[in-house]
Amino acid sequence: MIRFGVGRFFSGLVTAWGVVTVTFFIVRLVPGDPASAMAPPTATPAQVDQIRNYLGLGDPLWVQYGTFLNHLVHLDLGTSIRTNQPVLSDLVDRFPATIELAVAAMLLEILIAIPIGTIAAVKRNRPFDHVARLGSLIGVGIPVFWMALMALWLFAYKLKVLPLGGQLDIGTTVDRHTGLVVVDALIDGRLDVAGSALQHLLLPAVILAIPSMAFWTRLMRGSMLEVLGTDHVRTARAKGLTSRRVVVRHGVRNALNPVITSLGLDLVALLSGVIFIENVFAWPGVGNYIFSSIQTRDYPVVQGSVILITLLYVTVNTIVDVIQAVLDPRIRPGLQGQPA
Repeated sequence: MIRFGVGRFFSGLVTAWGVVTVTFFIVRLVPGDPASAMAPPTATPAQVDQIRNYLGLGDPLWVQYGTFLNHLVHLDLGTSIRTNQPVLSDLVDRFPATIELAVAAMLLEILIAIPIGTIAAVKRNRPFDHVARLGSLIGVGIPVFWMALMALWLFAYKLKVLPLGGQLDIGTTVDRHTGLVVVDALIDGRLDVAGSALQHLLLPAVILAIPSMAFWTRLMRGSMLEVLGTDHVRTARAKGLTSRRVVVRHGVRNALNPVITSLGLDLVALLSGVIFIENVFAWPGVGNYIFSSIQTRDYPVVQGSVILITLLYVTVNTIVDVIQAVLDPRIRPGLQGQPA
């Protein structure tokens, strides 16, 4: 098992290196010049060249790549061209806001998608099932960016029941303990600030959760249908157990296995999918930071953000693989086809 885990870990590192390398070259092929973006409008070509040389963008690509790897080995993600701050420091400052948004979206998925998927399976081919499947299809098909704009227009601009954006009302501050505004407000005992933070969090969290919620509903429904058709469930029904007890004890418990397996990967997917959501709702997280940096061709920030997301994905994927191998030895190398 240790060898299996170590192998997965090194395989993940190779994958991360490949993603980071591809990102390094792609961002430099995108049209635009960071030196020109940084220079004032009155800058002369010579001054722009000085800025370019200062940033190291005048060196050949292979030299820039070598410098980049050397800094990466020393955990140096570079300095932001736009903020002139270390990229790692900027990411650490903004990461809690993104975590707060992603975790809120995941909680909504768990509390809504799993019950809906379970009920849809129990009421198969009934009106509730049809509505659930149609809703999940719409949730997967509608672009998230468009949903965010429409939700902001309806609930914040027209109905005025939710804030336009940000984490808190203008002029409201909270002491930073964890970086999670709701948690920090509760730590300080400021319930009014916590309520305001939850109002600001609700709309972006719902919009971010909708695509995954639709996927989880379909996944839970399919898993439940498979479990409800197994012999042990039919035996439980034959013993006279109530329908509720059969569904909860024998159905949901076994149907949750594939859902639980995807929990970690879904959290990483949420973290990497917040770019547009944070931009629309002016959420001060990593996604907003990346979006602004892409516009200004801030290479170090784009590279550092990709590294962060890739390492998160590889780490979580490795952990999930090891957990699956522990639960089901048949997936370990050399054991395929043998009984567990």
